[in-house]
Formats: sequence, C-alpha cells, structure tokens
Amino acid sequence: MKLEIISHNDLIDSANTAIVNKAKKALFESGIIGIRDVPRFVETNRDYINAARQFSSLSKNIKEQYAPDRDAGDTEGYEQGAEWFKDQNGDWQIDDKKISYYAFVPDQPQNKWPREIDLKTPYLALGKLIFETGKHLLNFIGINDSIGIPHHELAGYGRMLHYQKENDTHAHNPNWCGAHFDHGVFTGLAPAYYFKNGEEVEEPKESGLYIMPTNSKEFIKVDAADKSILFFQVGEFGQLIMNDHIRATKHLVKKAKDNIERFTFALFYSCSDNIVIHSTSELTKDARYADNKLADGRVYYKKWGDASFARYRAR
Repeated sequence: MKLEIISHNDLIDSANTAIVNKAKKALFESGIIGIRDVPRFVETNRDYINAARQFSSLSKNIKEQYAPDRDAGDTEGYEQGAEWFKDQNGDWQIDDKKISYYAFVPDQPQNKWPREIDLKTPYLALGKLIFETGKHLLNFIGINDSIGIPHHELAGYGRMLHYQKENDTHAHNPNWCGAHFDHGVFTGLAPAYYFKNGEEVEEPKESGLYIMPTNSKEFIKVDAADKSILFFQVGEFGQLIMNDHIRATKHLVKKAKDNIERFTFALFYSCSDNIVIHSTSELTKDARYADNKLADGRVYYKKWGDASFARYRAR
C-alpha cells in the first residue's frame, strides 16, 4: 500500500492546514501514517535493537526472572505466548513465537530491568523519542485538552517485540501476531529489523506488518523498508474518543520462513485510569464498553483497558 508520510518538521507547525488534513485523511482511511526526519531516530532505534538482541540471547531461565505476575495484575517485564487472537476461521490462536518486554515510558518504579545487560537505557531513549513525537501528531488530529485528554495524563507503555524464528514447517498459525486492534489511544511503531543466523537481512517479501484499511476486507502489507520512518496507528480508545472520526487500525504480523527472526518496538499511548468519556462511536456496542459503562453512558479508561487485557490473554 502507498503509505502517507509527513515530516517531523511539519508536526511542529499545527497551523499548516494542508498537512493537518493529510494526516487526518491517512489515519481515517488507512489507519496508519509515517513520520520522517525524526531527529536521531535511526541511531536510537539501532541502539535499542542491539540491546534487545542481547537480552533475547540470554537463557530462558534468566529471562523468566523478569516475568510479571499476571494473576496479580502485573504486566511489566518479560513474557512469551501470553496473547491469543482469532484467525480467519474464528479459532483462537496463541502467538507462541512472540516474546515481549513491557515497561512504562518514562521510567516508573514498577518497571523491571535486567541486571545482565543494559536494556533500560536504549529502551527508554527510543520510547521517549516516540512518545514525544506522537504527542505532536495527537495535537494535529485533535486528541488533547480540547476534548478532555490532557497530554500530561497520557502514559507511554513500551513493548520490546522479538518474533522468534519458526522451525516447524507445518506450523498451523501463519502469523507471528494475530489480527487485532490495539485497545489504547494511539500506537507508535519502530521499523523492524530481521536476522538470519545472526546476520541482518532484508524484510522477506511475504512477512511483516499488514493492515486492513477502513472500508476494506483485505489485509495489505505496509512497506517498512526505509528504517528512518516512524509509524503511528490508531487504537480503539482513540476511535471512541473521536466518535469514529478516526478509525482503529486492524493489523497483523505475518511470519517469515527460513529461520528468520524479527525485532521491533511498540509504544502504546494510554489514558490515566480516571479518564472517563462518553462516546457515540460504533464501538460502544462492544461488550467492553456496554458492560462497563456508567448509568449516564460514560466509561472509564481503566474499565475498558482491563476488559481488553482479559479478552486477549491466552488461556
């Protein structure tokens, strides 16, 4: 698909009506936009990729020391195969080849950081760069104080993603990450890096990020070859806030063959738990909204988020 791309320099000038309209149109029609010219993005992302690979090379016993207690409501730290999504046949498939490492950005006391290698420094540096860039874009499309979503109350939640190589040629699940919508407000995505036998390779033709544009029933691959482009897509709470004026982005990640692995980073924009909204979006029919709304029809972000985590936690 043709990706709409705007410059980071244009984000600073929110009075540029033509660029604002271009951004809104991209996010409504396809649900994704690229940002170029982000200062020090390529170097910062490279530093993070190197650290993520070092962490992933540690033994499983070491990595599991940093696993969260999901039953206690914790999510920070390392996990593998903790999510499931429905495939094209409506069957639940666990993303068993997806490894994650979650942490708040900026740093918070509940974050866990490995002692064996320095994942913390490059992780937070990349997360902060994405977080601040995305706030400019949120201003562009009107998700800010003007609709009761002050940016100082937004939380950045980072996710290191390592999609492990698939050795089973008969694996039933063709996806590293099943088709879904992010439940938060917004998501920043760094371009992925691929490796085979320890050597960096180009993204395989068949694999990578696919999205389903608005008013389409087909997934289309996003061209992510340019490692200087930072991506942003819309979450479901963003659609709720904007009453369907922008649309959440349905997406998946297809596996690569031939023992290739994939590393990337996602930064989720979440509201504070006490943010409460009243929406006229079609998503109000979703059980996560309908079952948790107040008598006046409003819903708290915490209720929406908790219901979303419960729906997609693999069982």
